[in-house]
Amino acid sequence: MNPFSESVVNELRQLPDHGLTAIIEMARMKADVRRHLMERFSGWPLLQQRELENLREIGPWLFTPSAQNNLQGQYDFLCDVAGIAGDAVCVWLTSAMSPPQLAEHLGHATTAKGPDGGTYLLRFHTEMAFPVLHARQDLPGISDWLAPVRSWWLVFPHRERKAWKHFTGHGSAKSYRTPAIQLDESCWEALAGDPLTYRLADQLRAPLEKKGDRENCHGTRLGLVHDLLAEADRIGLSRQSDRIDYVTLMALQGKALDGSSAWNDALHEAKALREPLAQALQVRMRRLNG
Repeated sequence: MNPFSESVVNELRQLPDHGLTAIIEMARMKADVRRHLMERFSGWPLLQQRELENLREIGPWLFTPSAQNNLQGQYDFLCDVAGIAGDAVCVWLTSAMSPPQLAEHLGHATTAKGPDGGTYLLRFHTEMAFPVLHARQDLPGISDWLAPVRSWWLVFPHRERKAWKHFTGHGSAKSYRTPAIQLDESCWEALAGDPLTYRLADQLRAPLEKKGDRENCHGTRLGLVHDLLAEADRIGLSRQSDRIDYVTLMALQGKALDGSSAWNDALHEAKALREPLAQALQVRMRRLNG
């Protein structure tokens, strides 16, 4: 049993009235895998609003064991869901609330009022949004949303392995108000995050899978891209195109490039804004091979 599974099981052992559920991003799986998951376990869509009906089937769903809610059954659920859904598992959580009620409760938090008064889709279950929202429990609706959940485990960006970060909810046994989340300007801006990290992580999925020399899941790709973008900034690459090329080249060819004269010369030219990084590298590689 790995440390993450052990922490989940230990909590469930201490709280026999709590159950384990998973939030799964259905769009990340092929149709046959989605069907298998729905046949194997009990599930409820979180996008319950009529205006989101067209996204419901491929949006986030809450899943729970169909039977055997004892400790062994919940551990089996943890292992089986991870094996079937893989990269699509976004969140594990524990709660004493019944799964259908919990799905309805969380479903109310999939939309929020923005600073302009408009209603927006809120993907609270993502590794980018959840920490921002969890830190702003002063805002209307957020404490209500967290109320019935004892623990949350979210994918945490780590370049070497799939990692989970633990957050505490309220685990309240009292009655729960329907969450009506309202965001202020600073929270709105924080939720915007850095879209480049996510775009590059998605773009690298197929080539890293083909390369096959490292663990390739959403969290590890995010961790890798985050670290490589930080390296590009420390090195002094200021052009966005050079930062993107740095991430792509180092992710796919890093061991071959690192420390080579062609790579060091190309970095020097790019930092001085004389040549784009990829072009400078290509020219120098041709010279070496010519």
